[in-house]
Amino acid sequence: MSKAVEARIQELVAPIVKSADLFLESVTVTTGRDPLVRVTVDLYEGEGAVDADNLQELTRQISTALDEADPIENAYMLEVSTPGAERQLTTPRHFSRTTGHLVEIKTKTGERIKGRVISSDENSVTVEVTGKKGKPSEELAIPLDNISKARSRVDFGAIGK
Repeated sequence: MSKAVEARIQELVAPIVKSADLFLESVTVTTGRDPLVRVTVDLYEGEGAVDADNLQELTRQISTALDEADPIENAYMLEVSTPGAERQLTTPRHFSRTTGHLVEIKTKTGERIKGRVISSDENSVTVEVTGKKGKPSEELAIPLDNISKARSRVDFGAIGK
C-alpha cells in the first residue's frame, strides 16, 4: 500500500487517538488481497497499559471514521493495538515508558546490556545491571545515540511476586 494511503489514514485517526488521551505510535497498511490496517497506540507517559475497554471503544471510533472516509478501495482488516510487552525501543518516550522494566540494549560498539531501566531523559537511559558471580549491581548511563538496538523484555522472574 502506498505511503500516501498510510498518511491519509494517520491524518484520519490522529484526532481520534488524541481525544482518547493516547499517543499514536504508528499506522501501517500491508499489501495483498486483503490489506491489514494496523493502528498502534500507547499511553503518552508513565506506567501502566491501555485499558482494554478504551481500546475497544477506540477501535469502534476508528472503524467508523475509516468507513466514512473510505481511504482504501477494497476490503481490509483493521487492527488497533498497543506495542506489546516486548517492544522495540527507539525514542526517549519509549525508554521513559519502560522505567522499572527489564530491557536488552545493544550499543553501536557491539556491547550487549541487560538490565532494569532506572531513569531516562531526552539524551540517555540509566540501567541497573545485576552483578555476576557475587559482584554488586551497577548503574550504567547509556547515551541514546550510542544505542543500535533496544527491546523491552518480560521479566518472568517477577511474575507471581
